[in-house]
Amino acid sequence: MAKVDKNYEFYIKADLSEYAGKWIAIVDGKVVASGDDPEHVYMSAEKSAKDKEISLAYVPRDELLILVVVG
Repeated sequence: MAKVDKNYEFYIKADLSEYAGKWIAIVDGKVVASGDDPEHVYMSAEKSAKDKEISLAYVPRDELLILVVVG
């Protein structure tokens, strides 16, 4: 559970403006994949994450927050 918290904290605090309008996958407090299709982003993250927890989130263009925890 600590990794999910770490990923959530990263998502809330990080400057993710370069990913606005995109889905991102976060592992160990780092963005490991990004793109327009959440399924593709998750599958890309699985390749590098091994057995680690992956948090999938949408980076809004405005002040909307969507966080999906997978793991």
